[in-house]
Amino acid sequence: PFFGGGGGMELLHLTACLGLARTEGDKPELVVLKAKRGFVTVTAAPDASSQPSICASGRNVNTEAIVRALLSGRMAGAQATPLRTEKDLTAEERSNIKAQSVSEPLPDGFFFNGSNFVDFDGTVFQYHPEMDRLVAEYLEQSNQSLRAANQEAARKALEMDKELSGCIALAKQGRVGR
Repeated sequence: PFFGGGGGMELLHLTACLGLARTEGDKPELVVLKAKRGFVTVTAAPDASSQPSICASGRNVNTEAIVRALLSGRMAGAQATPLRTEKDLTAEERSNIKAQSVSEPLPDGFFFNGSNFVDFDGTVFQYHPEMDRLVAEYLEQSNQSLRAANQEAARKALEMDKELSGCIALAKQGRVGR
């Protein structure tokens, strides 16, 4: 047996006709995958009218485990990227925010002397008095594209889960499709 699954499954032979894309975005080509005696071969499907299918023999054959194993080779979808926080800012980004802050309006009681921010008591500040707000605005703008990418990754993950569930349901009925 070359494939041991849960529950003592011993798969002796597997033939699957399935769509295989070489890279993400490529149109899947229909191929025949054969596994027997520890060897796996992949060849072009004999004709374009071939339908996705799986034929397996062995002991305690678990259709769901076979489908999961075959689909586990799919390219993983994009992973969600955590939103950026203040601690994720680079030194260059901090410097740019600071440089841009000199043109931001100042609250009452502050002025910019060309080098630093000064309040009317004479206290000198290296940063704009509303630096927290300026950083938050910068991060909000920066995180907008991350939110969009994360939504797309979640949509694709849901699509892949639905596809897996659909393939498992068809396989349990004795049919496999996409």
